[in-house]
Parts: sequence; C-alpha cells; structure tokens
Amino acid sequence: FKLADMYVKITAAKLLVMKAACEKDEGKDIAHSGSMAKLYASETALEVANEAVQIHGGNGYVAEYHVERMMRDSKITQIYEGTSEIQRIVISRGLV
Repeated sequence: FKLADMYVKITAAKLLVMKAACEKDEGKDIAHSGSMAKLYASETALEVANEAVQIHGGNGYVAEYHVERMMRDSKITQIYEGTSEIQRIVISRGLV
C-alpha cells in the first residue's frame, strides 16, 4: 500500500498548491494558503522521495537511478523560499 499512500500525499499537495494558485488569481492574500501549500508540498516531496529510495533498496542511492536525484532535490525544497519552520510560523500567525 506504500505506492497508494505516496499517490494520495502527492495529490493532496497538488490540491493545496492549486488552491493557493486560484486564490492568487482571484487577487486574494495567499500568505496563509501559500505557506500551507509550500510546507505540505515540500515535506511530502521529501517523504515520498525517501519512500521511493526505500522501494528501490540499495539501487535507490545509485546516481544512475532517477530516484537518487529526486531525494537530493526534494530536500532543498524545505529550504528555498522559506524553511518549513518559517512556513509554520506564517501559518500559526494566520490562525490567531
């Protein structure tokens, strides 16, 4: 069921990103929804990439396999354009 769980998380991340994009198109402030989308999508990317490496076993760490690059690339998404901690601060401020 690992692949199904990965697919559900990826789909949920896409939906959060689409929600933020729609709000942006409508001219709304997307600080809250954008931070939620960024946080969830970046954490999901790393989690799913890690699971993909696990599925591939030892080959998951070999540079010839695309999954190895996905693992490296997904980690940086938690840092660029605001760390996950910063996104959590923005989300928390939007709740109070």
